[in-house]
This record gives sequence, structure tokens and C-alpha cells, in this order.
Amino acid sequence: MGQQIMDMDNMQILLNNSNVLIIDDSYYNVKILTAMFEQKEYCVRNAYSYELGLKSVRENIPDIILLKVNIGNIYGYEICERLKASYKLQKIPVIFIIDESKPIDKDRVFTAGSADYITVPFNYKEVTTRVDNQLKIRAIQLEMKENNDDLKKQVYEGKRQLEDITEELKEFNITLEEEITERTKTEEALRESERKFRYSIEEAPVPVMLYTQDGEVLKINRTWSDITGYTIADIPTISKLAEISDVFKEDMHKLSNFSEKQSSGEYSVKTKHGNIRIWDFYLACIGKLTDKRNMLIAVAVDITEKRCMEQLQKNIEKERIRLSEIKKYDRMKTDFFANISHELRTPINLIFSAIQVYKLKLKECICENPCSDRYKYIKIMEQNCYRLLRLVNNLIDITKIDSGYFSIDEVNYNIVSLVEDTTLSIADYIKSKGLAVVFDTDVEEKVIACDPEEIERIMLNLLSNAIKFTPRGGKIMVSIEDGKKSISIKVKDTGKGIPKEKLNSIFERFVQVDKSLARENEGSGIGLSLVKALVELHGGTISVKSREGYGSEFIIHIPCKLVDGKTSSKNEYGIEKNYIEKINLEFSDIYN
Repeated sequence: MGQQIMDMDNMQILLNNSNVLIIDDSYYNVKILTAMFEQKEYCVRNAYSYELGLKSVRENIPDIILLKVNIGNIYGYEICERLKASYKLQKIPVIFIIDESKPIDKDRVFTAGSADYITVPFNYKEVTTRVDNQLKIRAIQLEMKENNDDLKKQVYEGKRQLEDITEELKEFNITLEEEITERTKTEEALRESERKFRYSIEEAPVPVMLYTQDGEVLKINRTWSDITGYTIADIPTISKLAEISDVFKEDMHKLSNFSEKQSSGEYSVKTKHGNIRIWDFYLACIGKLTDKRNMLIAVAVDITEKRCMEQLQKNIEKERIRLSEIKKYDRMKTDFFANISHELRTPINLIFSAIQVYKLKLKECICENPCSDRYKYIKIMEQNCYRLLRLVNNLIDITKIDSGYFSIDEVNYNIVSLVEDTTLSIADYIKSKGLAVVFDTDVEEKVIACDPEEIERIMLNLLSNAIKFTPRGGKIMVSIEDGKKSISIKVKDTGKGIPKEKLNSIFERFVQVDKSLARENEGSGIGLSLVKALVELHGGTISVKSREGYGSEFIIHIPCKLVDGKTSSKNEYGIEKNYIEKINLEFSDIYN
């Protein structure tokens, strides 16, 4: 098709050479962003004030600008508006850097001309994805502009050549008539004029066809044959041309009875190899033959690439509108979940606090019947408060993860003891359900970078699932295997298993294996999706193997890496007695 939108390899080369300007007075922010972009082979410049940033932009226009929303008493909105007011800079994407602890005025961010924004502290994946997307859009816009300019130039050249050829042909015809009329020229002069005429037609850089008023094709030039693959032997008449393509299917009378040049319009031309080209035809009557028939010329300009580019622009605009709508509805959904979750947590906390006060008051009362369990119903209320609170917290965390505001606090920690302590902390509960629990490891100590609290949360969710779906007499096995690049944690049970058709969707949001009203176990369907999100925040992966009726095995791989200057002991994050008591109350259904 000639020119095309750049392929992925060319796009990556262009991205690697991207010029990024960071305007931020925070040395820490600049250092982190510079490290991120240099890892992606970007050319990075920075400025610690708006004045230096504007000076840097004037000296060397960047491909993208990361602009802090405020430095001192000056707001970046005003700087962005100044940049967008410049014709040379208005297409340069600007991404605001906004402190997460401060409110974000999204209307002000985008009305100022910003393409997007990122928040501090930075999330590597979020920052690089947003910057890459803006750079790709910028590259496509530049490529499209260049292609459009080339196409316009080609069309202009084609039209100019058409006019030149038409005028030249008329001049040849007039000269020929004068020579015949005056009878002062010899047949040699006539042959010379004919040779020039045929040469002009044959060497024309655009498709040209000569035909008579009754539809006989006299000549098609080399450019026509090169593009379509057809010779004059394949299309001796206009009617034959109409049979193999969509060209000139109108009434022949319309094509043959005119004296001035005219535009016949666009037609789809099928080549001999089955490809479709779009040609814009220009027609003219250039004289009469010796048998008095009118001779006509059809000159075509190939506009296939131009139409493809126009269609591509329409498709891009449709996708942009669709993406904007998706983001809008996703933002509405996320805001709804965040608001309703926070609203639910307040009354739950109030109920739970009232129960705790009532519990203290109950201790002061003298019970007439020492055999009665005064705390029976309080325990039931406490358990359900814990369940509701955990469900609300899970919803809040899910919305934070969707919004990119959830982060983990990684420290260097012995993950073997962490997994073992978490498993043993609920061993008595597992045994009370008539199940056996086995813990096994091929390494006694393995210190890696992780968030101990979230690892505990992952394990409790998986163990809760295993307990729910394993009948009495079954067994739950937790094992750890040390790999070269990652640590493997496996939770295996001998339960009912997962149907084959559900394996691909088990980690999706709000998905439950058993959706019937008569299912044996309750659950919100967000536990495994939350587990997957927490594992991926650690840079790891989670998968499942299952066979219906034989049990399931969840396998987690977490990279073996360390973080500088963050080492924690067991006392800081270890399982404590009061936490175990809390687990005994809430463990039955909170984690799913």
C-alpha cells in the first residue's frame, strides 16, 4: 500500500530515542523518574524550576514534558497553558506530577492542556505505561502528518501532470491538423508527431488509457499495466474493462459525448492479482480519428493510500472516543465502590465498638446460672462484624488497586518462617474442621523483599479456600521450594476441585465457582482476585492446577530480590497471640 503507519520495531526505536524533560524541584522525584526513563533508554533532561524548564524547552523542544503541579507559589497549570499557547509546543504532551497526599483537581489538570497525570509516590508500571502511551500517540500523529503531506504532494503532482499531459496532447492534435490542412508537411513529420504523442502517453507517471466514443480501447500505458497487471489484450473494450473491474459501469453515452475535460469520480480497480486500488479518473476528448470517431483520454490518479489514511484516522478517532467512554464509566464504578465501602465501614465500626463496650459491662454482671454461656451471642456478633469489616476492607483495597493508589511496603524478610507461622497459627482451626494440615519446605531460611502483612493475607485467603472446599477427613498441604530466581509457595488440598471451564476465570473479579443458591459456602468472589493483585504487586505470578473431585493446587512464584536498607525481624511482623484469637473468630469466611 505504499506508505504505512510505522511498525512495532520502528515505534520502539523511536521510543528509545525519545527526549523527556522533567520540571520538578524535588531532587528525589527527579532521581526516581530519571532512573525509570534511563532504564527504557530515553534521553532525560531535568530542570528544578519553571524558569529553567522554559529555557530548556526553548533551546531544545522535547518529545514529552513531566511538569510538577506546583513549585513554590507558582502553579504548573499556568506554565502548561503558556506552553500550549505556543504553536510549536501545543502538540507536545504534558503530564502533571501531583503529590498523592494533596487533592487532585482533575478539571483544572485537563483544562490547562495536560494529556495525563501521575502521582507521587511513583508506581513504575503506571508511570512508564502513561508516558509510553503519550509518546506513541505523539509518534503516530507525526507519522500521519508526514504521510498526509506526502499524499497531498502526490495528488497535486498527479493533477498537474494530468493538466500538462492534456494540454500537450491538445497541442499535438492542433499541430497535426494544421500540418494536414496546409499540406506542407510530409509523412515523416506526421510520424514524428505521432511518435511524440505515443511516447508522452507511454512514459506518463500516471495510468492513461485512450479509447474511442464507441468503446474501443486504443491504448493503455505502461504505468496502467504495471499497477493492474492487465494489457490491452485483456481489455480491448470499455465493456470488457467494466466486466473485470468497477470502472466505467455507467452508460457509455455519458462517457463519450462531452467536449471539455471533466472528473468522472472515484472507482475501485481490481488488479490481476485480486488487489483493490482506488483511482480518481479525469476524462477529456482530444480529437477525431481518420474515421471521424471521437478519441478520448482517461487519466487516473491513484488515491488508495489517501483513502486508507482517511479511514485510519476515522478508526483512531472512534477508538479514542470509545476509550474515553470506557475510562469514564470505569472511573464512575471505582468511585461508587470507594464511596459505598467507606460508608459501610463507619456503621460496622460503631456496631463493633458497642459490642466491645457491652462485653466489658457484661464482665461486671453476676450470672445466676454459671452454666450459661453469656458470651455466645456476643461472639456471633463479633464474628459477623469481622466478616463485614474484612469484606469492606477488601472492596476498598480493590478500588485502590484499580485506581493505582495501592502500594506494598517491601522489607527484607524470612519468607519461610512467615509462611510457616501463618499456617501453624490456624492449625488448630483446621483440625477442628476434621482436616489434616502438613507444612514442608526444602529450605530453612530465605530472605527476600516482600510485604509480610500482605503475604499473610495471601496465605490466609488460600488456606480459607482450601478449608471451605475440602470435606472432613481431607488434607491441606503447604510447601515451599527454593528456585534460583524465585521462591515457590504451593497450597494444595484434596477437596472438590474446580471445573475445567472455570479455571481460566477463577482469578477474575466477583467470580465464584459455585453460583447456585444452594451452595455450601458463602463468599464475595473477590478473594482470589485480590490474591492475584497482591502477588503481582510483589512482581510475582499465581496459577492453579485442579481436577474436579481430586482437589486443587495454587502455585505462587515470588522473585528473589532484596531492597536496600529495609530488613525486619520476626518480632516486628510475626503472628502474635491476640492476632491468632482474632483469626479464630473471623477466619471461617472473611477472606473470600
